[in-house]
Amino acid sequence: MTPSGGEAEVKCIDEPGNIAAVSPHLDDAVAGCGALLAAYPGSTVITVFAGVPEASVPVTEWDRRCGFPDGLAAMRHRLTEDDKALHLLKARPVRLPFLDDQYVRATNRANPKVEKIAAALAGVLDKAQARTVLFPIGLFHGDHLLTSDAALSLFRDTPERNWIAYEDALYRTKPGLLHARLVQFYTRGISLTPVVFGAQPNVHRKASAVAAYASQLPELGVKKGEGDAAAPERFWLLRESVKQEPA
Repeated sequence: MTPSGGEAEVKCIDEPGNIAAVSPHLDDAVAGCGALLAAYPGSTVITVFAGVPEASVPVTEWDRRCGFPDGLAAMRHRLTEDDKALHLLKARPVRLPFLDDQYVRATNRANPKVEKIAAALAGVLDKAQARTVLFPIGLFHGDHLLTSDAALSLFRDTPERNWIAYEDALYRTKPGLLHARLVQFYTRGISLTPVVFGAQPNVHRKASAVAAYASQLPELGVKKGEGDAAAPERFWLLRESVKQEPA
């Protein structure tokens, strides 16, 4: 369904060209579109909040629950997990130096501006010669919303690319969040069309890649091949439309 309630046709992209998937954190693109990435070896995964904090930063509650003494140890371990996951998908990692929101809060810093993230993304996308850009719709988590808004700020500048939003795994199951975000796109003058790809998604390789993030899976409640991370991936193709004022 479209946000306005009408039926939408499904578009198929047979030749996506070079694919770049934008990921808020080290596991998000794999969880949200890993089966698709596995079907297109050589894709680039750009992780926005991949900065490594200093060991002196106070340990966060999340890192403590995952068994780490500090953020430095946590991020080093997660980078190793990400290397393994992306190797399984035959994807190329690119990591931006922005700090995860949990480390920003632990050091009483301000979150990066959307414009700064967008500028960093633009350079990487150009270098990757991305023809198709996958990015999170932007649900629940502040880092996801910043990443999504940064991609949206670039959307109108490069209409020759396929700009495709993927649904944030796990967060998309929270009641009302997905529909509310789709409406936000609509009111910004962006139409969304469901889209599929010509290549067959590789769900088995994705399951192995998701399992590589072993340090966080128990706390996330994720088991290999089960739950929302194993559910069908859904994608939305962006197009400009007439901007709508909220009712």
